[in-house]
Amino acid sequence: MDEDDLVLLITVVVEAADEHQARGSCDALISRTGARIVDARDCSDEEPGCWAVVLTRPSAEKATHNVSAALARAVRTFVRGLADGFPTPRVACEPPTAWTVLDEPELITGLVPGAERVLVEAWAGDDPFGAGTPRDNAPGRPS
Repeated sequence: MDEDDLVLLITVVVEAADEHQARGSCDALISRTGARIVDARDCSDEEPGCWAVVLTRPSAEKATHNVSAALARAVRTFVRGLADGFPTPRVACEPPTAWTVLDEPELITGLVPGAERVLVEAWAGDDPFGAGTPRDNAPGRPS
C-alpha cells in the first residue's frame, strides 16, 4: 500500500440469526461496491440477534496534498455511489481517518436486508487494519 492510498472500512450492523446469515445479508453491498468481508462479530451481548460485519476496499481517492479533504471526499464518494437517493452525509474527520454513520434503515435495508446502521470510514497512510483486521478503539469505531 502506497502512503498516498486511502482504504475504506465499512461496518454494517445487521439483525441476523447467525454469522452465515449476517455475511449473506451483505451480498448485494459487496456486489455493488467490490468490497470484501474481513470480519463478522456477534454483538448479541449488547442487542440480541445483532451482528457487525466489516468490509474493506481501496478508495480511488489519493491523499497527495490535503489529507483531510481526500479522506472526507472518499467517504462521501462511497456513500453517493451506494444508490440513488442517498443524502450527502456529514463527515467527521480526524486524520488519519474520516467517517460517517448512515442510520436511515429505509435507505440502507435496500442494500443490506436487516441493516440498522452503517459506519463508513476512510483511512490514510499505512494499512491500519494489519492483514485485514480493523484497528480497535479508533475514532469512529463502534464500541
